Amino acid sequence: MSLTLPKTCYLTGIALILSFCAIASFVNSADAENPQEPGTVTVSSEAPQSDKTPKPSITTNKENKASTGISAEREKLAIEFAKLHHPELAELIQKLKQHKPREYKRAIRDLDTTLTKLDRFKSRESERYRLTLERWEVDSRIRLLAARVSVMGTSDDKSELKSLLTKRVDLQLELLRYDQKMAEKRIEKIQNSIKEIEKNRETLVDTELTKIKRSIKKTGQQTKNQK
Repeated sequence: MSLTLPKTCYLTGIALILSFCAIASFVNSADAENPQEPGTVTVSSEAPQSDKTPKPSITTNKENKASTGISAEREKLAIEFAKLHHPELAELIQKLKQHKPREYKRAIRDLDTTLTKLDRFKSRESERYRLTLERWEVDSRIRLLAARVSVMGTSDDKSELKSLLTKRVDLQLELLRYDQKMAEKRIEKIQNSIKEIEKNRETLVDTELTKIKRSIKKTGQQTKNQK
């Protein structure tokens, strides 16, 4: 029985969901063909042989960047990030690299986008960084669990999925409250600026007028000296 997720969930995670389903189907079909060696592919001995066996090529860093759209260094960081915050996802990505290169590239690009977003918050907004990271972890687990439920999920998986969805809603609420708090601070700052200008209106005008007069005098003196 498949489970339909909110649009915001499957739009952001459709690549990984489809990839997970593809890997699950791949492993299941391999198990059926060769139960003694789960997760492997059995190649029929009757398959046609080719005399021209392609030779493995050495992929340079430049070629690797062209294939994934990001540098090898960023690719490594993305994989390390997945291993740290969602080991199951990291394991899946390694399977994709071997069996589904196109989905692997897409997954790496998605991770790199997440890292770029988190880097913007890490140094200046620690609270937003924490909430955004937790939200990503929950979203990532939801995507993979939804894929598992659609392929071979149990009642426990469905229960866990509901629990994760609840947690995601709570995190969204936390993020909105954080945004509200930051907005209130900005409004307070603006209100203080308004009060300051209203209180010192004439003084501010006189100060700016004095600056302009000095600038005019200085310009006139320089013009006189050049003659």
